[in-house]
Amino acid sequence: MKDFSGFIAVIQELIALFEDLIPVEQEKLDAAVKNRVSFVDECMHKEQAFVLQLKGLEQKREIQQKQLGMEGYTFRQILEHAPTETVAVLTPLFDRLGAQIRLFQSINSSARDIIEVNLHVIHSALAKEAMGRETYSASGAKKDTRNGKHFTSRSV
Repeated sequence: MKDFSGFIAVIQELIALFEDLIPVEQEKLDAAVKNRVSFVDECMHKEQAFVLQLKGLEQKREIQQKQLGMEGYTFRQILEHAPTETVAVLTPLFDRLGAQIRLFQSINSSARDIIEVNLHVIHSALAKEAMGRETYSASGAKKDTRNGKHFTSRSV
């Protein structure tokens, strides 16, 4: 019989990682809603550390699956080929990991949407502020648009 203990340990580590990552993602969402750019930036730095940990855990998971002879299997396929007593342990772990990943993705998507809206607002404000002021050509030379011609004006 195959020993699933290493694989189970990796799945538990993945769950713990997402349990630690979700509050950081929620903090990023809250900071984005409140336009607290420095907090968003800080959260993104924390996320980068989690991403590195996640990559390491994914490699460990792949190694464990290869040792079990289940390289490339989905979780569903693993459950189909695992012994009954292992299925009883893995099923709730896979369910919990799936729930954690869905929650993370939901918060991450909301944060991304808020950040995109904030960037659009900033871009619009900058564009409005820059109307009638100097612009630059493709070569980097200053062009003064206060003479009545706008850089988008075209002769027909």
